[in-house]
Amino acid sequence: MRMMSTRAFPFRVFLLSLAFVCYGGFGFAQSAKTQKTLYKASQLFKIGNYDGALKLYLEAEGAGTLGPAMAYAVGVCYKYQKSVNEQVKGLPYLQRASEAYGKVRMPKEVFLHLGDLRMKNEEINVAMEAYERYAKLLDPDKERDKADKIQQVIMAAKTSAEVILNPKDIRIHRLDRIVNTEYTEYNPVVAADESVMAYTAWYPDAKSNSRKEQILVTTKDGGGDWSEPIKIDLKTNRTVGTAGISPDGQKMLIFMGKNNGKGGDLYFIEKDGDGWSSPTIIESLRTNSSLTTTGSITPDGKTIYFASDRPGGFGGLDVYRVDKKEDGRWGDPYNLGGMINTDKDEDAPFIHPDKKTLFFTSNRSASIGGDDIFKSILVRGRWRKPVNMGYPINTTADDNYFTLIADGSRAYFSSDRKGGSGEQDIYYFDMPESEANIPLTMVKGRILVGPDSIAVPTQIKVVDNETDQKVEFVYSPNKETGDYLIILPPGKNYDMIIESEGFMPYTVNINIPNQTYFYQLYQMIHLAQIKQFDVLVGQRVSVKNKFYDTGKDQVVVNVQKAKEASLVQSDSLDLYDMMDVIIKAEDTEAYEYLLDLMYSTAPTESVDFSDVEDDRMEIASRQYFFDESDTAHLEVRRVGEEVIYSLPTLFVTEESKKRFEKKHVRSQVNPELLKPVYSIYFQAGESVVQENYMGQLQVLLELLKNEKNLGVEISGYASAEGDREANEELSNKRAIEVLNFFNYRGVVRRRIRARGHGVTQSEDSSREKARRVEIKLVDLTNSNSVL
Repeated sequence: MRMMSTRAFPFRVFLLSLAFVCYGGFGFAQSAKTQKTLYKASQLFKIGNYDGALKLYLEAEGAGTLGPAMAYAVGVCYKYQKSVNEQVKGLPYLQRASEAYGKVRMPKEVFLHLGDLRMKNEEINVAMEAYERYAKLLDPDKERDKADKIQQVIMAAKTSAEVILNPKDIRIHRLDRIVNTEYTEYNPVVAADESVMAYTAWYPDAKSNSRKEQILVTTKDGGGDWSEPIKIDLKTNRTVGTAGISPDGQKMLIFMGKNNGKGGDLYFIEKDGDGWSSPTIIESLRTNSSLTTTGSITPDGKTIYFASDRPGGFGGLDVYRVDKKEDGRWGDPYNLGGMINTDKDEDAPFIHPDKKTLFFTSNRSASIGGDDIFKSILVRGRWRKPVNMGYPINTTADDNYFTLIADGSRAYFSSDRKGGSGEQDIYYFDMPESEANIPLTMVKGRILVGPDSIAVPTQIKVVDNETDQKVEFVYSPNKETGDYLIILPPGKNYDMIIESEGFMPYTVNINIPNQTYFYQLYQMIHLAQIKQFDVLVGQRVSVKNKFYDTGKDQVVVNVQKAKEASLVQSDSLDLYDMMDVIIKAEDTEAYEYLLDLMYSTAPTESVDFSDVEDDRMEIASRQYFFDESDTAHLEVRRVGEEVIYSLPTLFVTEESKKRFEKKHVRSQVNPELLKPVYSIYFQAGESVVQENYMGQLQVLLELLKNEKNLGVEISGYASAEGDREANEELSNKRAIEVLNFFNYRGVVRRRIRARGHGVTQSEDSSREKARRVEIKLVDLTNSNSVL
């Protein structure tokens, strides 16, 4: 944890008063035992073992009246405890010690320490009084560095007071004890739909008898509560920690320290069933001894923002960016520049799925105290001046590791502020409505296969149809559930090229509305093989899209702002030109208002896809038969160096409209053609069509060629002689024989339904008549007759 005074005034400050702490009077008669205890305490204090020293000082305190020297020592020991709750316990001790200044020997640093703890306790005005008292006691000639640094601290305290006096209307919530403990939990990384959260915990380790960092993962249950966290076993003794997570929660960035203990790098791990894969280093970010701490991945998987202290920066940790090249490798990282980075630390970058809003942690001069969370907006390729997120998000303690879910409605972060469960805890808050809605579409889908609706290994390649069919990212649905999550900007048309194990590649087209509010699209894709007599002849792709428009479902409080937001989204207003004008004019109010316009909210199984009359639902299905002429010209899709031959695109929106229109389409087929049932009879044990039936079949073939809306239904039967299995096989062969007659002569399998029924169930049939195939023409425009 960082404190203002810790950076400004190093440990040597305490050495100046060490003799005082070790040998000064303590205000009561000391027994030999007490003197021995105090001596041990002073020695521990001398080497910076404040935990051990505090324990002994408190033991000695119980032996008599507390004096100012001992109060000073106890106060300093409390200041360096791990949790703010413990640190502020030093306030009464330092206050007592400060009151004795000038009366007894007392180092002037008592006012510095007192000011630091007053700041931690958010008593800023009295903290400034202590700082100013300390400043007056410094010799401006001999202690110029200290004098300059304390003035910086006083200026920061004044800034803090102004911010805290103007709090945001936000309520901060601490996660319950299933996540937060009496120890340290920090750096939460949350999937875009808030279904998965990983975080770093610093817990006691039974084997080493010390604390070790570990990565824990928790998921939300059906009631919206976080489940019991599970440790990710990375099988390493190196320092580890969360660094970032992909929007779908299937891939995680983690930090791993180097074997030599100097610095550390970022690695990828991927969800693998119930576990996670082995770490894979990001080679282009690897350094010899620098520290690369945290990172954030854009939804398209093409960019990582990360923090590092590598050479060439502005000082301390800086925020960098690295982009993926056309060949799939990561390029060279570059610094985000002086608008984002300072000579202090900039850490824990989080790039929102909109790819325009960057959050990060910094201890720069604009912080309220310690680490604060800042936000910057990318406008026309330039990052704007970062803005402090304000109180109570930021406090005089360390507040860091910010992450925001996709719709902008909820944020998570960690903090060691007072009132926590332990040393550092994980918190969340709901964003104000004016800042919450971000006009993105989050596609939450599931791909299942076959009658048992199981998941199979699948890859989804998303193509923006406005960018020359360029593949943006490859998504891998969960192998166990088939779930996937994709975040897309509004007003565009995309193709999803999907490769599922056991099926030909297929393409699903989706239209994303040009909405002004956050959209949720729930998608269910079901695949099925089409077989005729155990022969695979095609595949069926069924898609159900269900849209949830938060703009329509919520009450719009300010109608004027809603209309203006619509203008922004429809490009009726040139947003970025307007932004430049406002910034140049230094019109803060207009700037904030325009940002409001820019940013004006259930798992898939909770969505009811059964209501086919729901106007929010698009339903489309297509059967692909491998013998059809249109599949002879498969669509060629290029994915980097890979060429994919995909079945023709299923345009979900268009097919859904056609489905609705079909209900109102009047059949063009002559109903008289549908009435007859044609019978073809076979010799006992035979499945060959006799020559005398060829003429009748030819007549039916001509009808099918002339009437494209006609299909044919073929039913094979056998007589009761012989065993059951042999008769079923024979009825199948007879049906196949007739199917082949039509199929070989140009009638595609889409228009044919053929089945063997085994022994005929009609009691009126003679053996001769039982050995037959029945043929019936059907109307393909009738949804009940679709084959």
